[in-house]
Amino acid sequence: MKKSFLFILLLLVAYSSLSQSNQEEILYFYSESCEHCLEVKEHFFPVLREKFGDKIIIKEFEIEEELDNYEKLLAMEEEYGDEGNEIPVAFVGERVFDGEEIEEQIIPYLNELIVVGEEPVVQEESVVVEDNVIEEGHSIEQSPQKRYPVTMAFFWEPGCQHCQRVTYDLKLLKEKHPNIIVRDWNIKEEDAKLMAEALSLRLNVPEKLHMATPALFLGDTALINEQISYKSMNEAIKRLEQVPGLDTVWNITDEELAKANEIILSRFQGLQLLPVLAAGLLDGVNPCAFGAIIFFVTFLTVVERKKKDILAVGLAFAISVFLTYLLVGMGFLRFLQALPFLETIARWVYIATGVLAIILGILSIVDFFKSRKGKFGDMFLQLPDKLKKRIHRTIISENEPRSRRNFIVAAASTGFFVSILELACTGQVYLPTIIYVMGAPGLKAKAYLYLALYNIMFIVPLLIVFGVVYYGTTSQQLTGFLKKNTPYIKLATAAIFFTMAFFLWKTVLIG
Repeated sequence: MKKSFLFILLLLVAYSSLSQSNQEEILYFYSESCEHCLEVKEHFFPVLREKFGDKIIIKEFEIEEELDNYEKLLAMEEEYGDEGNEIPVAFVGERVFDGEEIEEQIIPYLNELIVVGEEPVVQEESVVVEDNVIEEGHSIEQSPQKRYPVTMAFFWEPGCQHCQRVTYDLKLLKEKHPNIIVRDWNIKEEDAKLMAEALSLRLNVPEKLHMATPALFLGDTALINEQISYKSMNEAIKRLEQVPGLDTVWNITDEELAKANEIILSRFQGLQLLPVLAAGLLDGVNPCAFGAIIFFVTFLTVVERKKKDILAVGLAFAISVFLTYLLVGMGFLRFLQALPFLETIARWVYIATGVLAIILGILSIVDFFKSRKGKFGDMFLQLPDKLKKRIHRTIISENEPRSRRNFIVAAASTGFFVSILELACTGQVYLPTIIYVMGAPGLKAKAYLYLALYNIMFIVPLLIVFGVVYYGTTSQQLTGFLKKNTPYIKLATAAIFFTMAFFLWKTVLIG
């Protein structure tokens, strides 16, 4: 009996030991201010515990308030050879998971480990951090030496995960180097753009990286995008704190800022204004708007308006269209800018609008081929027949001679109603343009001015049409012109959509 009891006891001990050795550790580094981090803790970890039970141990380390934990994260990343991960970060076995990878890849990997029976990686208790060795709670400090202040300019943007990671790095660096002074800038703000451009010019940063984020300027050093890590910042600080008076931010001169402003303006006024002007012009000659003009001209001819009256009607109509579209665009822009959460979702708005522009560009190319075959009625980007008929009814009712209304007032009211109805089609170009104006560097400060320029270009075709009608061009000739040139208009419109998508995505990637 005694022998049986001892044998069972030995079996239980062996099983307990075996069970313990098969446990996998998940070391989870997170921040309390990170929503995704908390979602993983509250929603994903319960799923893991339910699925794997006592086969896993989850150890949590908060890094924002507990800088020792952040230091441990840095050391572990270095040991694993995988640095600069997006927060949260999880270490499991021989793998590192960050961001969304945690929810997507940890379960398959744990299935592998637990089935195969791989031994968990045991982290060493001693790690080297900077020049001090931490071992069993004891530290050997460097001999004190003179350290000069190091000023730093840090540029970030809302929604940038790499930028968020750099803020954790800087928090730890401030503890290690109390002599550093950091001023941070949201690159979406105009003064931040100016400062970033001035510092980039001073330190000969390649132009494609101007206004990129995250970016850090300290002394004679610029660290941008992938160049930024805890190690690279620490090395630069240690070098610069040996040099007295090497300032970064507070010694920028007015001349440097003026030159930066000049370059920003020239950059956007040259290349980035062209899509706005071209979009306005092409939107004015697209079949949606042009078809309505031809019908209007035909109606005025049928009711025997005099040539000089047609010219006056055309001017009143064009001015009304300009003011209507401008007010609609300004209202929409003001609404977007007033949204309290816009800064947070800005990058996703630009990405989504870029996707929309690509889709519209592809549809414009499809319309190019359809219009070349004469299948104008089958084109995707055009007004529905019901709206076309409603526009025609509006033109007739507003300008019927028997109504005895002043024909200038009638033309202005026609311009207003037709503009509102046409938004279903012309808005396909106008909406991406408004988002583009908000996103392109340098455009935001003068967004309303450039919406006005867009709408001036939009009414240029209207003025030309009424001008050539005054000199004898018939509606049949205008219709022939539209049918002949629709394929080219569609192709040019596609190019504008693709250009806008490029600039919107460029804003997201490098600012």
